[in-house]
Amino acid sequence: MRPVTDHTRLTGRSFAGFAATMLLVEFMVVGMGAVDLLMIAPLGMVHIAALGLGDLIAVALFSFFAGLVHALSGRLAVAEGAGETVRRLPVLAVAGAALLAVFQVVGLVAAPLVAPALTAAGQDPVLVPAVADHLGVRLGGLALALTASVTGVALRVCGAKGTATAVLAVGFAANLALDHAFLYTGLAVWFSSPEAAVAWATVGAQAVMLPVGALPLYRLLARRGQRPVRPRAREVGRELRTLVPTACGIGGRHVNDYMGAVLPVLFIGTLGAEAVAATAVATRVYTLYCRLPQSCFEAAFVFYGYAQGGPDARRTVRTLTRYAGAVTAVSGVAAVAAAPWLVAAFSGGGVDPEPARWLFLAYMASLPAYFFDQLRARFLSVHRRGGVLAATSLLTYAVTVPLAWCAVFVWGSAFGAIAGRAAGYALSALFLGRALDRQWASTG
Repeated sequence: MRPVTDHTRLTGRSFAGFAATMLLVEFMVVGMGAVDLLMIAPLGMVHIAALGLGDLIAVALFSFFAGLVHALSGRLAVAEGAGETVRRLPVLAVAGAALLAVFQVVGLVAAPLVAPALTAAGQDPVLVPAVADHLGVRLGGLALALTASVTGVALRVCGAKGTATAVLAVGFAANLALDHAFLYTGLAVWFSSPEAAVAWATVGAQAVMLPVGALPLYRLLARRGQRPVRPRAREVGRELRTLVPTACGIGGRHVNDYMGAVLPVLFIGTLGAEAVAATAVATRVYTLYCRLPQSCFEAAFVFYGYAQGGPDARRTVRTLTRYAGAVTAVSGVAAVAAAPWLVAAFSGGGVDPEPARWLFLAYMASLPAYFFDQLRARFLSVHRRGGVLAATSLLTYAVTVPLAWCAVFVWGSAFGAIAGRAAGYALSALFLGRALDRQWASTG
């Protein structure tokens, strides 16, 4: 019989608690980037531009490597739901460390290539050295960043949501303090550029978070009264053989999704400054709104993992879809109703709010398809279907980008470039739904 504890039992209250935790986590992660930008802003526009470009590229690169975090968290949720976390965690840790070492080597090899790649891409020569400094440090700290992230995920999956949030808050405070120390005290002379200083502040904050999170995780597992068993090489090898395609498939989906969102915005950039400004405002408002459904998707992902091995996966999916759908629908209607005020708040005095409002509504038009695409992708992540996830997102990318190109360069429509996302999400949701049905049929 599967053990059921309070944090693994699916109820409206437990789902809401996990989703609320994830919402706070999402905002704090976004807040760290905002703090970096605010701290470097007094140094001038060049440094703002360099850090902004560096972070944009870092998000794209780390979105692939974060596939490892999602792959491990899905497996840990399954183990936690089955009451086998203490036995399975050492195996997952060793297998994850092996793949993480490969990722870190890739990061170290890629770091010296950043400056030549930026130059070849025609970026402003004034920005290239600073951006390369920032990305070099971030890529050098790749293993630390992912390990700290996995530790926070493990705490949440094992029921210590409050502790996980506190650890992230410590990291937020450390990042702020180190930003100030590395930019505005005598320590600034240690760094080749302010962008490098900010990157080292991020790495330093992650170095603080890792032991602060690892110790309570160790104590939590120790209180369960089970001794961890040294993993056998055969078991680790078997785990690694499935972890690699799953992590890379999920990472590939992340990259495709990211590029599918960025390229239409770049196309719109050819329509002039007014279109760029309106798109920037609409994108910012939509990105903030999406923290709500995304927090629900992450909660659904974990609770679906807990339910594996239970009697009825379809019933669990229906319940999770109902919970996540209710939050998404109610918040979506509220966001649309509040669109004039939300857009005005971010428009300031220099952006016409009317086109920005219409572009925000174009984003929201894809919300139903986006909901089912993202939710089904989370379920398939638990089933280790990395290849399916990468393939369907590539298909989405292949549909969304040409539609955006036609909308901008044929029809001159920024609205069409954004609204076309709905077709890609709908197609992806259809294929993911069929893949999920086949998964359930094959597992009985």
